[in-house]
Amino acid sequence: MIEEAITNKAYVLAEDAGVYDIWFPSIPREPGRYRAKVAAEQTAGRLSQVHMVERRGAAPPVHMHHDADETLYVIDGEVSVFLGDERIEAGAGSYVFVPKRAVHTWLVRSRQASMLLTLAPAGLEGFFAEVGLPASPGEPSKPIDVDLQEMNRRAEAYGVEFLGPPPTLDD
Repeated sequence: MIEEAITNKAYVLAEDAGVYDIWFPSIPREPGRYRAKVAAEQTAGRLSQVHMVERRGAAPPVHMHHDADETLYVIDGEVSVFLGDERIEAGAGSYVFVPKRAVHTWLVRSRQASMLLTLAPAGLEGFFAEVGLPASPGEPSKPIDVDLQEMNRRAEAYGVEFLGPPPTLDD
C-alpha cells in the first residue's frame, strides 16, 4: 500500500498491491476487488487506474461521466460493454475507449473478469474508496448491501450520473 501522495514520483506496485485495496459493492452479486494502482494524489489529478476483479453477472448501473474519459482494458475474462445502443463483446486483450458524457456500462459474462479501468482526469477512484470496504491480501469477499439511490447521490459528487439499472445475464 502507498501511504502518502507521491505526485510525479515513479513507483512500482506488485500485482496484489495498490494505493488502496477494497471490496466494492457489485450488482447483483458478491463485491468486486478494486485496487487503485494510481490515483489523483499521485498524478496531480491527471489520471487514475483501478484494477478490478469481478465475478460473473457483475455490472454497474447504466451511467455517464460528465467530466472524464474512461478506458477499459480486459486482462482476463469476457465482458459485454454497452456503449449507447451498441453492444461490444470484449475478451482478454480487448481495449474499449468511452469518451466523457457517453452513456455506458459493462457486464461480466465469464466466471470472472480482470480489468484495468483508466479515468482521465482522475477522481472517480475516490468514489470507489468512499463506498467500498477495506480489504487485505488473501481475504475472502464480504457481502455489501447496495442502496442504489444512496450510491447515485454519492456518485454525483464525482461527476457520475446513474441513468438506469445494470444489465443482467438475460440481456
